[in-house]
This record gives sequence, C-alpha cells and structure tokens, in this order.
Amino acid sequence: MTRLFMEHIEAGSGTITLGNDDSRYISKVLRMKQGEKLTVVLKDGVEALCEISKIDSDAVTLSVLERNSIVSEPPYGITLYQSVSKGERMELTIQKCVELGVTKIVPVFSERCVVRPDEPRKQNSKTERWQKIALEASRQSGRGKIPEVTTPVAFKDALVMAAKDSDIVLFPWEGEHAVSLKDALKDKKLSDIKDISVFIGPEGGYSDPEADAARSSGAVTVTIGKRILRTETAGAAVLAMLLYNYEL
Repeated sequence: MTRLFMEHIEAGSGTITLGNDDSRYISKVLRMKQGEKLTVVLKDGVEALCEISKIDSDAVTLSVLERNSIVSEPPYGITLYQSVSKGERMELTIQKCVELGVTKIVPVFSERCVVRPDEPRKQNSKTERWQKIALEASRQSGRGKIPEVTTPVAFKDALVMAAKDSDIVLFPWEGEHAVSLKDALKDKKLSDIKDISVFIGPEGGYSDPEADAARSSGAVTVTIGKRILRTETAGAAVLAMLLYNYEL
C-alpha cells in the first residue's frame, strides 16, 4: 500500500490535505484516484489508513478511516557511520540499511576512501539524492520514520559523535579475530541498549591506526564472520544480525 510521511501532523485530524509534492506524487506519478486507500505516517508514532476523498489540480484531500500505532520500528536506535563508497555502492547501502531498520546514516571520510570530499554545492546535491533514496526505501519497507542521511564527516569527528551518543559502538574490522559481534552483545540486554552505533569501512577497509583510534574512543572491534564482506554488504549484514538478536 502507498505510504506517505507527514510526521508534523497531529493524529487527531479527520482529514488531511497533502502538500504540493505529495499531491503531485499521488495524482501525477502514481495516478491514484478518488476512493483509493493509502497509509500516512503521522506524529508521535501513529499511522493512519486514509481514503482519497478529493483530487484537485494542486491538492489532494484524504479522509482518515482508522489510526494505529506503528510497530515497524526497532526498539532501539541504530546510527550507521558508513565510509563513503563509490556511486551505486553507497546508494545500495542506504537503501538496504533503511529497509533493515537504521535510524540515521552518517557518511564518513576515512583514510582509505576511494571517494574524496566534493565541493559543498556538489556534496549538498549528492546528500539530497541519498536522502531521497532513504525516503523511497522507507515507503517501500513500511517504516515509521524516514532515517536522516547527514552530510559527510571526518573519521575522527565520527568517533567523537558516536562515543557521545551511543550505549555501544560496534566497529567491524577484518583485523579482529578474537571478539565476534555475538560476543560483544552477549551481556547487552535490550533494556540496556537505547542507541547503537555501527562503523563500516570503505572499499579498502580500515587501517590499523584507525582501529586503534576507535578502541581508544570506546568502540568495540568485532569480527562478523570468516569472510570479508564488501562495504555495501557489511552494514546490511550487521543490521540483520542486530535484528535477529533483539527483535526475533
């Protein structure tokens, strides 16, 4: 079912008038008709089943049929600190990690990134595209929120952010062989975890000094298996492991 996000609207309203972009999406892109149903994500964790009651040239009006609490969000927050990768790899990472429940994605420029920082205007355009991919993935997967994709940050700044905002910081690294992700989580009950940060390296992996810096900042270096995963696979793999550990 078609899904829209209007998280600024209170759940008590009986009718909803869509803005220009959403109206155009419904009437011009999807070519939906009066009487068809869709879901709208509202404020405070509520989603509404709605029916299109009116379609004008510049606005679509919905009638709210029923309201329900959103149950699709993970019971914890996950911030993915993803080293910036080339083109479609980065876009695939964003798409799949949104589907798997990520809360926020922070692109990171680490030592071995193939992609280098762009000038601000070009980077802003790229970030807007990444955010659009997050929106589309949220619609497709029935998310209760649209994860934020931030502008890229330097690796050292990402470590500071993660240490400040997380209950645990996981740092998958091919140089770690003793501590698995399962080991790192075995004493971490869901009641102890509100925010998890995950660092994923670039095509060339993390350097030894970066891993040392991560450990010094409080991150836990972990192995996620005997095979080395591509950068666009690793983040989704870790999120799937967290989903299995805490949600299933």
